Amino acid sequence: MHKPHFFSKITLKKLCFLSLMTAITAILSIYCTFRIGNAIKIPFKFVSVFLTAAMYGPFWGGTIAVLGDILNVFFAPSGPWIPMITAIEFLNGAVFGIFFYKRYHEAKNYFFRTLICCLILLLFDMILTSAVLTYVGYFPTFAAAFSLRLPAGIIKIFIQGIFIIISKEYLKRFKLIGGKDFE
Repeated sequence: MHKPHFFSKITLKKLCFLSLMTAITAILSIYCTFRIGNAIKIPFKFVSVFLTAAMYGPFWGGTIAVLGDILNVFFAPSGPWIPMITAIEFLNGAVFGIFFYKRYHEAKNYFFRTLICCLILLLFDMILTSAVLTYVGYFPTFAAAFSLRLPAGIIKIFIQGIFIIISKEYLKRFKLIGGKDFE
């Protein structure tokens, strides 16, 4: 008996959508990232990562985040490629999928899920990324990295939370989430 392969569930429509989201993520990470030095940045690539994770789940959300990070390193490098940062990007995309995949259209506990998701993303960003940047040598100590990156991290999470809350109604209206087209 033939066992279905993991990638056998990828339809042409899904492949096209994932390719488009990868390109949009790369464009957003290159052109819509506000930087303060090499280590402090406020990116807007979360938009396409969030949409992918909400439509297709944690794995694909994380994969799109990783591909966007790698393309950003190739096309607009602001320093060396740090694989640990890429792994953190995967976790960030997966967190969106864990909180919103197949539950995005539910109004029940929506604000609470958004709040918890944003807090977890803030913890990943501040603790893990600050530790990696200290380890690599961008900052002399973890406390210096944490304190310098905290204002940008709070602004980033605030923007993400507002986007998630506002996008719910638009995505439901256009039947991008919760419909049979993207399942």
